[in-house]
Amino acid sequence: MPKRISDVSLHVYVTPETLEELVDSVRTELAEHLDDGEICAWRCTLPVAENDSRHREFDHRWRAGNPGIEPSGHATFEIALSLAGDPAELTDGYIDALEHRLLRGLDALGPGAPFTLSAEQRTDVDMEPLLPERL
Repeated sequence: MPKRISDVSLHVYVTPETLEELVDSVRTELAEHLDDGEICAWRCTLPVAENDSRHREFDHRWRAGNPGIEPSGHATFEIALSLAGDPAELTDGYIDALEHRLLRGLDALGPGAPFTLSAEQRTDVDMEPLLPERL
């Protein structure tokens, strides 16, 4: 059956301790959001390389907002979420509501913490498993 895939990407510039708290918040918000449907989801957290343009931009923004303070232990991470489900359930409104919930969880980052949140959707992806050929 055709499915819709939504990939939500949250990039943040934080310390590892703050990242741990944020991942817990994302897990909680995602679990509560998924509670009433047939949508499945998975999450992974990845470090972003220091030479990546997003990391350099976040570092610059953090330093501009915190003059005279060194960003001790800060790094850029991506928290990637992928959701799969029936297009009738996994609507643009559903993803917008999830994004809103995730933004509320970013309050723990404090003022001026650089982040981006984006979503990309694909529809009519055939998720039927491929069966191996019989010999």
